[in-house]
Amino acid sequence: MKRILGFVMLLFSLHFIAVTANAEVQKEEPQDVKLEKGHSGNENTHPRSLLNIPIVCTYMDGAIQLSLLEEVGDWEVTVTNQLTSEEWSATNSLLLNVSTASGTYLVQIVTEDGTLYYGTYTL
Repeated sequence: MKRILGFVMLLFSLHFIAVTANAEVQKEEPQDVKLEKGHSGNENTHPRSLLNIPIVCTYMDGAIQLSLLEEVGDWEVTVTNQLTSEEWSATNSLLLNVSTASGTYLVQIVTEDGTLYYGTYTL
């Protein structure tokens, strides 16, 4: 009886390990979204290396995550699927759930003073 119980426990343990390992394999690596500063047309342009982009944007597991490196006031983030035009948006949110469907997505962040930051990522 003890052997049977031990064998059943071993099977459950192996099943748990297999399921956990499979879940880890399916988890995505974070994808950095390189942001650029938009130009309104009436400002001086500078080489990209001199531009300060105060926001870091990352896509992972169906969500866009923003990290603020400095105060930007209020902001609105919009993510658009460039093939279907489907949009997701939020105001003053550091995490935005978006689609996991394959495609190219445009991320636009507009700060309180009207500054535009944008970038794309592809799934």
